[in-house]
Amino acid sequence: SDQHREKTVFPLASCRVDDAEQANMGGDGPKWMVLDGDIDPMWIESLNTVMDDNKVLTLASNERIALTPHMRLLFEISNLRTATPATVSRAGILYINPQDLGWNPYVTSWIETREVENEKAVLIVLFDKYIPPVLEASRTKYKKITPIPEIAHIQMLCTLLESLLTPVNVPPDCPKEWYEIYFVFACVWAFGSCTFQDQLVDWRSEFTKWWCNEFKAVKFPSGGHVFNYYIDPETKRFLPWTDKVAKFELDTDIPLQSTLVNTAETTRVRYFLDLLIDKRKPVMLVGGAGSGKSVLINEKLNSMSDNFAVTNVPFNFYTTSEMLQKVLEKPLEKKAGRNYGPPGSKVMIYFLDDMNMPEVDKYGTVQPHTLIREWMDYQHWYDRTKLTLKEIHNIIFFSCMNPTAGSFTIDSRLQRHFSVFALSFPGPEALFHIFNNILSQHLSSHTLKFPTAVIKTTDLITQLALTMHSKMSSVFLPTAIKFHYIFNLRDLANIYQGMLFCTNECLTTPGRFVRLWMHEATRVYCDKLVDHKDQDTFAKLMAENIKKVFAEMPESEYIEKPLIFCHFVEGLGDPKYLPMPSWAALSKLLEEAMSQYNDLVGAMNLVLFEDAMSHICRINRIMEAPRGNALLVGVGGSGKQSLSRLSAFISGLDPFQVQLKKGYSMLDLKLDLAGLYLKAGLKNVSIMFLMTDSQVADERFLVLINDMLASGEIPELFPDDEVDNIISTIGPEVKGAGIPDTRENCWKYFISKVRKLIKVILCFSPVGSTLRVRSRKFPAIVNCTSINWFMEWPQEALVSVSSRFLSEIDVLPLQIRKSVSLFMAYVHTSVNIMSQAYLENERRYNYTTPKSFLEQINLYSKLLKFTVKDCLARSRRLQNGLKKLVGCSDQVEGLKSQLAEQEKIILEKTKAATELIKIVGKEQDKVAKEQIKVAEEERKVKIMEEDIMVKQKI
Repeated sequence: SDQHREKTVFPLASCRVDDAEQANMGGDGPKWMVLDGDIDPMWIESLNTVMDDNKVLTLASNERIALTPHMRLLFEISNLRTATPATVSRAGILYINPQDLGWNPYVTSWIETREVENEKAVLIVLFDKYIPPVLEASRTKYKKITPIPEIAHIQMLCTLLESLLTPVNVPPDCPKEWYEIYFVFACVWAFGSCTFQDQLVDWRSEFTKWWCNEFKAVKFPSGGHVFNYYIDPETKRFLPWTDKVAKFELDTDIPLQSTLVNTAETTRVRYFLDLLIDKRKPVMLVGGAGSGKSVLINEKLNSMSDNFAVTNVPFNFYTTSEMLQKVLEKPLEKKAGRNYGPPGSKVMIYFLDDMNMPEVDKYGTVQPHTLIREWMDYQHWYDRTKLTLKEIHNIIFFSCMNPTAGSFTIDSRLQRHFSVFALSFPGPEALFHIFNNILSQHLSSHTLKFPTAVIKTTDLITQLALTMHSKMSSVFLPTAIKFHYIFNLRDLANIYQGMLFCTNECLTTPGRFVRLWMHEATRVYCDKLVDHKDQDTFAKLMAENIKKVFAEMPESEYIEKPLIFCHFVEGLGDPKYLPMPSWAALSKLLEEAMSQYNDLVGAMNLVLFEDAMSHICRINRIMEAPRGNALLVGVGGSGKQSLSRLSAFISGLDPFQVQLKKGYSMLDLKLDLAGLYLKAGLKNVSIMFLMTDSQVADERFLVLINDMLASGEIPELFPDDEVDNIISTIGPEVKGAGIPDTRENCWKYFISKVRKLIKVILCFSPVGSTLRVRSRKFPAIVNCTSINWFMEWPQEALVSVSSRFLSEIDVLPLQIRKSVSLFMAYVHTSVNIMSQAYLENERRYNYTTPKSFLEQINLYSKLLKFTVKDCLARSRRLQNGLKKLVGCSDQVEGLKSQLAEQEKIILEKTKAATELIKIVGKEQDKVAKEQIKVAEEERKVKIMEEDIMVKQKI
């Protein structure tokens, strides 16, 4: 199999040393072949015969590979968890205890590389003074955001010292105290950069307390953490990072989710990124979802000089080492021999996002991580076709990782290569600085000219937003069912992105400003809540916080129904973000939109009750936002697809859905997505890409959707010639935008346009664990979308829908339609209540969905029509029978009268006949007598004839 080929043949390819190569190795002693990596029974059992005395490997193809007598195998592994006794019994085991060598050999080796002699002596003293207690504290005193080997701290410390102890910072004749202050600064960050703040303890504060109590020689300014200060190169004193924070300028062309407002934390992380890039050292940022990791690194990478090239590599559950190697090798070119590197003399930076997401196999190995570690240790990997080594030069790895997702951690042998920085959720002061800056610059626009009273409300609005966000994070905690209850910087950014839609027409008074914030907070927070109880709690929290912050403002200034802002208040095609005056006005606008949709696109039979209209406004708001993508969660039949199509029509988007067919595969989906990319990126067509549960025929489809949402770049979506065509086509547009039309800039511009013009709308069901599992395997589905949770239809919706469909049934009397509609709604809600009781009593689920309600209406309609038709048929049959009976009755009466008349005639004729009979009787008597006479005469005549005959004969 491919896995066997990967794990067995590749190492053996290097083991098959021919005579010439053996001769070059020199000497008659043992030739050691190092097999570095995890052991699992799938391939190590194949080497049992190699490890025996005969040293012969038999492959599945019956090929036999013999090792020469002086060849040896050396397995370098971290543990024997998955090794079998057969393997262990064939090898000598040497366990290396971490304390056997410790940190001294590495530090001694590094100090020897320093050129200034007196510096070496100072460094030896400083290492001996600080490192033992700091290492002990790191084991027992504070918690790290992810497990980090001790040697990794030492490596990071030495790297930082290389960057800081320059001839400019520490001249040869400088005092020893200068060395110590730089050493302390580097040591604090080497050991403390991985500390973080969790829900209970701020470990950065704990580290600060311990450090200040333990070491008194170099004192930090009082107040705050030891991480809040940097060394001024002129005075050699600690100054706050806030002094180095760059001024923020709002760029309306950049989506707020990708905008970086510099704070003290981002400034200091950026400072260390610069130091580590100069030393070509890999860096890892670790933090929860929405903490700004990717934004910070992307901002840094986008500002790199032309000497660097960048490749984004988003990881997901299905990322394999083969897929990763293809992505890593694609931008490289062959140099001399087996050497490979980026084009020209550039340095390639690979950005590995969500690094801990790939699947962990049953033996505990993560194949992509093993490939990266192979390069970290040896600067090479194997060609998968030729089975030869590829030496890879001039590359650096940057990575991000969420410690609460995926496999949570990575292998310690890989982790040790990274310099780790923990990014926690910014504190209140930093948050206020970020979002108040954004809002203030928008309201200070000279072109929009907002009222002074509104501008003065900015600080209070930001205070209100941060207070509410803090409440949401503490009250609504994630559970197995409410797995998406995670509120981070993305949510705050979405709220402020909505507020940036407003113009001076929208914000006329401070009360309107508060109402706008209420709407945006409701859209971002409340729309993702899963039940009415949580929504009621949210409403109470919002009302309480508004009263606290705006205590003097009357409720009448900001409470007004409906609480809806949308882009089509003044009609389609004229987008202005304004409040909707009433439900009636919204209904009129949507009826017009649906009428146009039916005329231009196709028939859509929607019932626009209040809940449906509200969802249309929500989806439309997402589609109008920069890089707006939505996750619509609701049971079947709740209207997700229909409402999305109408919303897309209102926003002027072309809808696209995957058309599944037999054999539809990843390749087909890639072809569809490639077509959408070209249509959006080159033809400037706005597109809604709609995908439902039923269209996810293979879970691997979501790999492409995850990449599309996370970065917009899908590996191997286009062949090389198509990429060249895209770059040449879009080049003039890039140049016209004032951007140098380099290959990298053209591709970035193309992807940026695609992310702007393609809106991904995912319509998934919350039933079962499918959505939860998908969100864990493909984090962008939740992290990079706005969630809109479709609740059960309210009573008003049920009545409206049933009334609409019942009105189309002509046979249903008008006087009972309302009663039937109310009864249908009652039946549906009653079943919901009984289903809940059934779940509590029997622990079994019974789902009643809007689709069930529609099926109830449809069934009732069919049964009613069938019954009415049957009744009509029977009625007609009965009427026909009655008509025939009435006809027969008339005929009988006529016959009766005819019979009576005929009876009279018969009586008369009978009487006449009787008289005639009497006469005939008399005549008969006469005839009888005459007949007797005739008979007598005949006898006489006969006698006479006989006499005559006799006489004649004689």
